[in-house]
Amino acid sequence: MAKGAKTRKQILKDPDQFITFSGKLIAFGRSNLKTILISAGVIVALLLAVATVRQVSDRNENRASELVEKAMAKYSAALQDTNPKTAYDRVKTDFAEIFGEYGSKNAVNIARIIYGDISYSAGDADTAIAMYTRSLDDFSQSPALKNIVLSGLGHAFVLKKDYPQSIRYFEMISADKENTMKSGALFNLAWIYEATGEKEKSTALYKQLLADFPDTMYGDLVREKFSG
Repeated sequence: MAKGAKTRKQILKDPDQFITFSGKLIAFGRSNLKTILISAGVIVALLLAVATVRQVSDRNENRASELVEKAMAKYSAALQDTNPKTAYDRVKTDFAEIFGEYGSKNAVNIARIIYGDISYSAGDADTAIAMYTRSLDDFSQSPALKNIVLSGLGHAFVLKKDYPQSIRYFEMISADKENTMKSGALFNLAWIYEATGEKEKSTALYKQLLADFPDTMYGDLVREKFSG
């Protein structure tokens, strides 16, 4: 995300759920993590969901899933020799065709979040917000995916420097019973409050993160911050 979204190393796990991969899913995740910082958990969880959608027998569903995978592979390949903005430009038409022809399919519901994350990485916050907002309706009954979408919205509004809106979405995650993306939400809330001069709120959130999620990447970051 922006400069304030710090991370120690690229990781292949969602910090809250420790999702693992195999084969080309790993390769795709590694490529994306070169450009996606704290929001990496979004793609990580989505890749697993795409793999699950592949099990569906419906012909159109399968076709939609295949097209999504091809678009993702094209984006991943583009990242090997160019920047996120150029890679984004190369797949715009691919995703537009997917949304236009298979917009109601499950794979395309997932693709909207993927495209939102790709848009965010390219600096196109408005498109990211549009994709994530639609996805809130698509995944309102899936607590984990809903939190992933809310996290995407939080990051996108930070990119626009609309901190009140960003706080709104991160607080929705932090207040939820579902733990997916919660440690990241606390970290980003703390960072936003620190960046906007509300030190007491920031410190309280950092301490809450350490108490609730001591063994996460974010817990390590906070300990380093306090010790430094």
